[in-house]
Formats: sequence, C-alpha cells, structure tokens
Amino acid sequence: MIPILIDTREQRNWTFPPERFIVERATLATGDYTIKGLEDRVALERKSLGDYVSTVIGQWTRFRKELNRLMTYDIAAIVVEANVEDVMQHKYESEAEPASVMGRAHGIFLDTGIPTLWWGSRVVCEPQVWQFLTLADKKLR
Repeated sequence: MIPILIDTREQRNWTFPPERFIVERATLATGDYTIKGLEDRVALERKSLGDYVSTVIGQWTRFRKELNRLMTYDIAAIVVEANVEDVMQHKYESEAEPASVMGRAHGIFLDTGIPTLWWGSRVVCEPQVWQFLTLADKKLR
C-alpha cells in the first residue's frame, strides 16, 4: 500500500483505490499530492484548465516561486485536467491566447525541467496519477 498525502487546501481532490493507497490530508509546502515519507522528493501540482491559465499568465510571479521549490524535487510535474486541444480551442475564461498558454507550458519545461502533463478529464487523469505515483514510489524507495 502506498501512503499518499493530499494538501489540505486541495478542494476537488483525486480519489485513490483503497486497496492500493492509504490517503491522508496534510499541509504540503509545495504541490498538491505527494507520497508520505517522500514529501521533499515527489510532488504533483494539480490544475484545472482555467486555474492553469490563470496561474501561468496572471499569477506568474507567485507561481514562479513555486516552480523554484519544485525544481529541488527528484520528481515533480504539473498535471492539468484538460488536453492541448482544449487549450487550442480556447476552452477557458481568459483573454490569453492559446499560443501564450502553450508557450508558457513549454517555457516552464525548458527553464525548470518540470513537465506540464495534459492528461485530459478527471476520469482519465486519476488512473494516470495512480500509475505515476506508484512508479515514483518504486523508483525512490
């Protein structure tokens, strides 16, 4: 069983199968999800599409500080509950151009090494997160 910590500020947290994961809530310094015992080595930052756009365009200075913290982790990623097609079709409430949003995502990776993972809807994201955290746990323990 893998012990998962979910940040107490996370409002619509992903669900985890109880036969594979033990889930606890905790105040995390960085990110929204981690593995207990690896809090300073693994972090996933969860974003809806609207939140991602707002964060990387409108709150860039604040988010850059979070990215600086995430850069110190062995494994870190931003997981967006949307896909690139949603960005290109401007399925978010912001005047930011899709090219600007994608440019910021590319820039984050090129500058920090932290990928933005466009894993689609919540239903598609959750099993990807389960697999990702399972593999991260195996790799680091």
